[in-house]
Amino acid sequence: MITCHLKERAFLAMVFSSIEVYKHETLGLLLGFKGENSFAIEYAIPYQTAVKGYSWVSPKPQAAEKMTKVLENMAIDVIGDYHSHTQYGEDRATTRPSGDDIADMEKGKLYITVAVNDKTRKKRWITKKNGNIRGTIGDYDVELGAVVAYGNHRYKRVKIICPSATGLGY
Repeated sequence: MITCHLKERAFLAMVFSSIEVYKHETLGLLLGFKGENSFAIEYAIPYQTAVKGYSWVSPKPQAAEKMTKVLENMAIDVIGDYHSHTQYGEDRATTRPSGDDIADMEKGKLYITVAVNDKTRKKRWITKKNGNIRGTIGDYDVELGAVVAYGNHRYKRVKIICPSATGLGY
Protein backbone atom coordinates (compact mmCIF):
# COMPACT_ATOMS: atom_id res chain seq x y z
CA MET A 1 0.00 0.00 0.00
CA ILE A 2 1.15 3.53 -0.71
CA THR A 3 1.89 5.53 2.43
CA CYS A 4 1.62 9.16 3.42
CA HIS A 5 3.74 10.46 6.31
CA LEU A 6 1.88 13.38 7.83
CA LYS A 7 3.79 15.88 9.97
CA GLU A 8 2.08 17.30 13.05
CA ARG A 9 1.96 20.87 11.70
CA ALA A 10 0.21 19.70 8.52
CA PHE A 11 -2.21 17.50 10.48
CA LEU A 12 -3.16 20.38 12.78
CA ALA A 13 -3.55 22.84 9.88
CA MET A 14 -5.95 20.49 8.06
CA VAL A 15 -7.99 19.65 11.16
CA PHE A 16 -8.27 23.20 12.49
CA SER A 17 -9.00 24.81 9.11
CA SER A 18 -11.76 22.21 8.60
CA ILE A 19 -13.26 22.79 12.05
CA GLU A 20 -13.01 26.58 11.70
CA VAL A 21 -15.53 26.62 8.85
CA TYR A 22 -17.56 23.60 10.01
CA LYS A 23 -20.75 23.22 7.98
CA HIS A 24 -18.84 24.67 5.01
CA GLU A 25 -15.98 22.99 3.19
CA THR A 26 -12.36 24.07 3.33
CA LEU A 27 -9.61 23.67 0.74
CA GLY A 28 -5.83 23.81 0.89
CA LEU A 29 -2.56 22.73 -0.66
CA LEU A 30 -0.34 19.89 0.51
CA LEU A 31 3.38 20.71 0.42
CA GLY A 32 6.06 18.08 0.75
CA PHE A 33 7.88 15.38 -1.13
CA LYS A 34 6.88 12.43 -3.28
CA GLY A 35 8.74 9.12 -3.35
CA GLU A 36 8.18 5.94 -5.35
CA ASN A 37 5.35 4.65 -3.13
CA SER A 38 5.15 7.31 -0.47
CA PHE A 39 4.45 10.93 0.24
CA ALA A 40 5.79 13.14 3.03
CA ILE A 41 3.53 16.06 3.90
CA GLU A 42 5.43 18.86 5.60
CA TYR A 43 2.78 21.59 5.40
CA ALA A 44 -0.92 22.03 4.66
CA ILE A 45 -1.74 25.57 3.56
CA PRO A 46 -5.45 26.51 3.54
CA TYR A 47 -6.86 28.85 0.92
CA GLN A 48 -8.14 31.54 3.27
CA THR A 49 -10.05 33.35 0.53
CA ALA A 50 -11.61 30.25 -1.01
CA VAL A 51 -15.24 30.53 -2.02
CA LYS A 52 -17.05 28.11 0.29
CA GLY A 53 -20.42 26.44 0.03
CA TYR A 54 -22.06 23.72 2.08
CA SER A 55 -21.00 20.98 -0.31
CA TRP A 56 -18.25 22.58 -2.42
CA VAL A 57 -15.23 24.85 -2.21
CA SER A 58 -13.16 26.56 -4.86
CA PRO A 59 -10.04 28.74 -4.72
CA LYS A 60 -10.32 32.25 -6.09
CA PRO A 61 -8.30 32.26 -9.35
CA GLN A 62 -6.17 35.24 -8.30
CA ALA A 63 -5.30 33.65 -4.96
CA ALA A 64 -4.40 30.34 -6.61
CA GLU A 65 -2.18 32.17 -9.11
CA LYS A 66 -0.40 34.07 -6.31
CA MET A 67 0.27 30.89 -4.36
CA THR A 68 1.48 29.06 -7.46
CA LYS A 69 3.99 31.82 -8.29
CA VAL A 70 5.36 31.93 -4.75
CA LEU A 71 5.69 28.15 -4.54
CA GLU A 72 7.59 27.91 -7.84
CA ASN A 73 10.66 29.36 -6.09
CA MET A 74 10.58 27.16 -3.03
CA ALA A 75 12.48 23.94 -2.37
CA ILE A 76 9.27 22.05 -1.62
CA ASP A 77 6.65 20.66 -3.99
CA VAL A 78 2.90 20.92 -4.17
CA ILE A 79 2.05 17.21 -3.94
CA GLY A 80 -1.73 17.52 -3.81
CA ASP A 81 -4.54 19.13 -1.91
CA TYR A 82 -6.98 18.60 0.89
CA HIS A 83 -10.56 19.56 1.48
CA SER A 84 -13.25 18.79 4.01
CA HIS A 85 -16.61 17.07 3.94
CA THR A 86 -18.98 18.05 6.73
CA GLN A 87 -22.04 16.59 8.37
CA TYR A 88 -25.26 17.82 6.82
CA GLY A 89 -28.22 17.39 9.17
CA GLU A 90 -28.26 13.73 10.16
CA ASP A 91 -26.12 12.70 7.15
CA ARG A 92 -22.63 12.08 8.49
CA ALA A 93 -19.65 13.10 6.37
CA THR A 94 -17.27 10.48 4.98
CA THR A 95 -13.81 10.60 3.44
CA ARG A 96 -15.08 8.96 0.27
CA PRO A 97 -14.27 11.22 -2.73
CA SER A 98 -17.37 12.57 -4.46
CA GLY A 99 -17.83 12.38 -8.23
CA ASP A 100 -16.68 16.00 -8.52
CA ASP A 101 -13.64 15.26 -6.33
CA ILE A 102 -12.66 12.35 -8.60
CA ALA A 103 -13.21 14.39 -11.77
CA ASP A 104 -10.78 17.07 -10.50
CA MET A 105 -7.97 14.65 -9.57
CA GLU A 106 -4.63 14.75 -11.40
CA LYS A 107 -2.58 11.59 -11.91
CA GLY A 108 0.15 11.12 -9.29
CA LYS A 109 -1.21 13.76 -6.90
CA LEU A 110 -2.26 13.08 -3.32
CA TYR A 111 -5.72 14.04 -2.10
CA ILE A 112 -6.81 14.11 1.53
CA THR A 113 -10.43 14.42 2.60
CA VAL A 114 -11.13 15.56 6.15
CA ALA A 115 -14.56 14.34 7.27
CA VAL A 116 -15.91 16.42 10.17
CA ASN A 117 -18.98 15.35 12.13
CA ASP A 118 -20.60 16.19 15.45
CA LYS A 119 -18.98 14.16 18.23
CA THR A 120 -21.22 11.44 19.64
CA ARG A 121 -18.63 10.17 22.12
CA LYS A 122 -14.93 10.66 22.80
CA LYS A 123 -12.60 8.48 20.69
CA ARG A 124 -8.84 8.23 20.81
CA TRP A 125 -6.98 8.70 17.54
CA ILE A 126 -6.40 5.43 15.68
CA THR A 127 -5.32 4.15 12.28
CA LYS A 128 -8.19 2.27 10.66
CA LYS A 129 -7.84 -0.88 8.53
CA ASN A 130 -8.43 1.16 5.35
CA GLY A 131 -5.45 3.44 6.17
CA ASN A 132 -7.50 6.40 7.40
CA ILE A 133 -6.91 8.02 10.78
CA ARG A 134 -9.79 8.94 13.05
CA GLY A 135 -10.45 10.46 16.46
CA THR A 136 -12.18 13.26 18.28
CA ILE A 137 -11.08 16.78 19.07
CA GLY A 138 -13.27 19.20 20.99
CA ASP A 139 -16.89 18.71 19.91
CA TYR A 140 -15.94 17.02 16.63
CA ASP A 141 -15.41 13.53 15.28
CA VAL A 142 -12.73 13.81 12.59
CA GLU A 143 -11.45 11.32 10.03
CA LEU A 144 -8.74 11.87 7.43
CA GLY A 145 -8.58 9.69 4.33
CA ALA A 146 -6.02 9.86 1.54
CA VAL A 147 -6.06 8.72 -2.08
CA VAL A 148 -3.74 9.05 -5.05
CA ALA A 149 -5.02 9.38 -8.60
CA TYR A 150 -3.56 6.89 -11.06
CA GLY A 151 -5.75 7.09 -14.14
CA ASN A 152 -8.86 8.55 -15.64
CA HIS A 153 -11.34 8.71 -12.74
CA ARG A 154 -9.35 6.09 -10.82
CA TYR A 155 -7.68 6.29 -7.45
CA LYS A 156 -6.03 4.12 -4.81
CA ARG A 157 -6.28 4.42 -1.04
CA VAL A 158 -3.19 5.65 0.79
CA LYS A 159 -2.29 4.72 4.37
CA ILE A 160 -1.80 7.79 6.55
CA ILE A 161 1.01 7.58 9.08
CA CYS A 162 0.76 10.35 11.66
CA PRO A 163 2.48 9.45 14.95
CA SER A 164 1.58 12.82 16.49
CA ALA A 165 -2.11 11.84 16.19
CA THR A 166 -2.10 8.07 16.66
CA GLY A 167 1.13 7.51 18.55
CA LEU A 168 3.92 5.27 17.36
CA GLY A 169 1.79 2.13 17.19
CA TYR A 170 0.69 2.55 13.61
